[in-house]
Amino acid sequence: MQFDKIHNRIGTNSDKWDSLQSLYGLSPNEAIPMWVADMDFEAPEAVTNCIREMAEQGIYGYAREDDNYRQAIVSWMQRRHQWQIQPDSVLSVHGIVNAIALAIQAYTQPGDGIIIFSPVYHAFSRVIKASQRSLVESPLVKNSIGKYKMDLDATADLLTGNEKMLILCSPHNPGGRVWSVQELEQVAEFAERHNLLIVSDEIHHDLVYDGYIHTPFEKAVPSARTYLMTLTSTTKTFNIAGMHTGNVIISDEKRREKFKKTLQALAISPSSFGVAMTSAAYNGGDEWLDELLMYLAQNYELFNRRINQINGLISMPLESTYLCWVDYQSLNMSLSQYKQKIESQSKVAASYGDEFGAGGEGHLRFNIAMPRQLLDSALDRVQAAFESV
Repeated sequence: MQFDKIHNRIGTNSDKWDSLQSLYGLSPNEAIPMWVADMDFEAPEAVTNCIREMAEQGIYGYAREDDNYRQAIVSWMQRRHQWQIQPDSVLSVHGIVNAIALAIQAYTQPGDGIIIFSPVYHAFSRVIKASQRSLVESPLVKNSIGKYKMDLDATADLLTGNEKMLILCSPHNPGGRVWSVQELEQVAEFAERHNLLIVSDEIHHDLVYDGYIHTPFEKAVPSARTYLMTLTSTTKTFNIAGMHTGNVIISDEKRREKFKKTLQALAISPSSFGVAMTSAAYNGGDEWLDELLMYLAQNYELFNRRINQINGLISMPLESTYLCWVDYQSLNMSLSQYKQKIESQSKVAASYGDEFGAGGEGHLRFNIAMPRQLLDSALDRVQAAFESV
């Protein structure tokens, strides 16, 4: 199987592998990285062929968001998510974090409050703070089966009246939740009541396991279009994050025009490689993605079974993404103790839970998107390290 192939990425300027020494003090020749959301799999052949064709042409000039690009996105949303969008509602940006930063600039002012549900993808808080906006963290709570849910009543108690935006991670990173239509309806009602713009980060929308269905926010709550923008991308789905291209989908014309002005003010224009790779992935990546999802499901089954056999570790049930959220709070081990006792011994680099904000303490995020042989080796190391404590 194509996903079983082990690739040597050391020395390729891979952030995931070549930053191990500087970030973790671990040699990439000895360690196994399970931190950043980057898969150790080759992209679909359609994407690689697209790059080859561009190289053969040998001219890398300016690109535009042409009809083929827009139609590839529209067709994918209809085909994979039964979501009908209009081609003119799609705008190109340099990735989803870039889109969030642009949205903050377009629709809020310094000092305005922006709500996130933590623990959540750490770039949210980083961009909010760097933009001199006020970060409002609403802690997620665990339900009876250990999955995250939002507490909107508690969120309301945090508000000062100066909040202008709510950023939702859907599906959720790092918890892997696929929010239900009912939950999305509740978020929409909350946002409307408090006059908030919803920014729905749906970058993981294609990476959903059997038994769960991701519903795009706009499809779930069509009436929210006037105060909603949706962010999607091929980058996580097809492991092409290095191209730094994302889709901003804004159905409301007035909202869209305001965002366009911000793009113009900051001179944001399409990437020629991003436009080409996005079109190639959406037009030729279906079969590859279907096979990937089966492989990831088997990786998750292996990871979940083995992690939960280790005394003191609890893996949150995963509905989507390839990012597993593990709770080690019952061990009463500080992060520094973890680094000293576990990380240095196992030489496995996971993401630290406290980076994801309030509620992330005592957790680790593991990226399982790797060849199964490598995953099995990493689990052997983790198990040996924790059992020696």
